[in-house]
Amino acid sequence: MTDKKDKNKDKTKRGEPIIGQIDRTLVPDKALALWHLGQEGLAFKAAGIIGYVDPYLSNYIDDEFGHSPRNFETPLSPELIGHADLVLITHDHPDHLDPVTVRAIAIASPQASWICPAPVVPQLTELGIAPDAVIGARAGQMIDFRDMRITPVAGKHEDFETDENGNHRYLGYVIELNGVTLYHAGDTVGYAGLLETLRPHRIDIACLPINGRDIKRYEANLMGNMNFREAADLGVGIGADLIVPMHYDLFAFNTENPAYFVDYVHHTYPHQKFKLFAPGERLIYYADDEMKESGGGSED
Repeated sequence: MTDKKDKNKDKTKRGEPIIGQIDRTLVPDKALALWHLGQEGLAFKAAGIIGYVDPYLSNYIDDEFGHSPRNFETPLSPELIGHADLVLITHDHPDHLDPVTVRAIAIASPQASWICPAPVVPQLTELGIAPDAVIGARAGQMIDFRDMRITPVAGKHEDFETDENGNHRYLGYVIELNGVTLYHAGDTVGYAGLLETLRPHRIDIACLPINGRDIKRYEANLMGNMNFREAADLGVGIGADLIVPMHYDLFAFNTENPAYFVDYVHHTYPHQKFKLFAPGERLIYYADDEMKESGGGSED
């Protein structure tokens, strides 16, 4: 019989090759390396910067609430993440702001800066992150971090939610780094003005949720997102070169069959590029400046 200690040891072993790969990966100019971590978790590397977006790398939700086992083990133990320069959090739901993962990364990567929606800053500092390491993001207000430019975009997680100062609790991020522009939508549905906000950024990679929404999940306090059609339509509408569907794989009670997304894109937008990741898989995306000027690009 395998006990809990052995399982934790196995989990750490599974994470070590990915950490090593991130450290060893050499990212050339005009390129961005990505690793999919499940749900909406993403690691990225370019221009000497290693960042993470919404890493949910524990079993916190099931341990806390007892009804949400993961469909697959975390590909990466957060205690191993000692190289993070930046962690971006899109909102405060525990599959995006995971207290276990946040505390572990904060200990392993004390040098890291953290970006989160302005109303969520107190939750990060309560988890032990130094206040001067946390940047409160506001929709439309650009953030410069070393050689990165980050533009927060309002998210509508079924509804907009703002604090008393009008700051959004749900955000996506447009990340410009090393000649590549990535949009991580966080959790959102489509809404009037989103296309117009994103198009001027000339998005190369659009990471979009596809799990959708319905009344049963809403009544269970599970806020919904775009479905697979809406995500594909948005990605094509903003001119993204590559669409990455997310938020469909981790929890049986709130998932979607990605084959629906594939079928819809295949029949509706046959020339649109997309990528389905396996947990822990790496992609190195190469921007093509000439193609980008004409609305296209390339990936490898």
